[in-house]
Amino acid sequence: MRRVFLCIILCSFLVLPVSAAPIRWVDFPVSKESMAYALEQENLPGQVVVYGCPEEEICRGKIVMANAHCFDRDDAAISWHPADKNQVSEEVFQAMTSRVFRFYGKSAHAAASPEMGRSALDAVELMNVGVQFLREHMPRDARVHYSILDAGGASPNVVQHQASVLYMIRSNFVKDCITLHQRVDKIAQGAALMTDTTIERRFVDGLSDTVCNHALEQVLYDNFSQLGVPPCTAEEHAFMEALSATYQGRDVPGGVGAENDPAFAEKVKAMQTSHFNDFLMPLYQGPAFNAGSTDVGDVSYQCPTAQIHVALWPNHVPCHSWQVVSCNKTPMAHKATVHAGKVLCAAAIDLLEQPALLEAAKAEFRQRTAGGYTCPIPPDAVPAPLEL
Repeated sequence: MRRVFLCIILCSFLVLPVSAAPIRWVDFPVSKESMAYALEQENLPGQVVVYGCPEEEICRGKIVMANAHCFDRDDAAISWHPADKNQVSEEVFQAMTSRVFRFYGKSAHAAASPEMGRSALDAVELMNVGVQFLREHMPRDARVHYSILDAGGASPNVVQHQASVLYMIRSNFVKDCITLHQRVDKIAQGAALMTDTTIERRFVDGLSDTVCNHALEQVLYDNFSQLGVPPCTAEEHAFMEALSATYQGRDVPGGVGAENDPAFAEKVKAMQTSHFNDFLMPLYQGPAFNAGSTDVGDVSYQCPTAQIHVALWPNHVPCHSWQVVSCNKTPMAHKATVHAGKVLCAAAIDLLEQPALLEAAKAEFRQRTAGGYTCPIPPDAVPAPLEL
């Protein structure tokens, strides 16, 4: 009987070794609550591998691991991430690439000898103007973000001889994302020509869109339903209510399902009794566009992949905000972490014990990825820290 390999991905919310090497269940003490115990006692033909993924918040870890073939042997991957709701994640996240553009010119006294100067800052500004005009001529679901990293200096009386800008490009599919970034590259080249400066481009990161898998999502939902959600005390509810009063939109129904389906939004509203979603969202598998990005996308092109969200923030909290940070070391965060592990392990056991579930997930995966995988990392790219 062929051995089944299941991958469990843990987000950087957990404290794990910063390493691309898998952590095996056999490395931990065996208890009756562990997957190792289930595998040994039931003699299941499988192996569960836990990946602690570095640099998750800057979307680098899993794409580099996927490019290094870390997930090639896995039959399925399941994951979790903290959120403002308990649900099986239905979002289809966008592909993303980012590059730093550094312009180099020639310094000069801006008043006494301006003709001698070649302004790198002018090049950055002209590039930004060019990209503004590009926005009218790109797919409606695409996104372009930028941040000036180096304006070249503090004195306006000196022509800035160097300046740099970081660009992030998002699109629905990784191939479209790469095409759009090539257009941004041409705008950067044009800015360098207009200012008689030189340009240096450095790849920062890139990741793929997510490939959903309804069959695997159903397995996660069935187990989430049976296990319920982590308990929330009166004190924790009060804390969430206090946090929810610090931002706008706290009464907006959460989840991409509510954004796309009015009937689904009404279901969510009927379940909400406070500004903390201490219930399991209904399973939603309709249109699920999400303008954000995640490096889970590249894993989803390697094997059937699905993930859950476990609530530990108040409803509709702004992402990556101080409100989110304030929740991450609370007892609720610990309960969410433990509960997520229970749901993932229960789903893994189902996949090992019921081969038909895994085969359905793999059949769907083959259909959805028939077009193949385009890695967003250029062949000559070298991993390096982003210097801000």
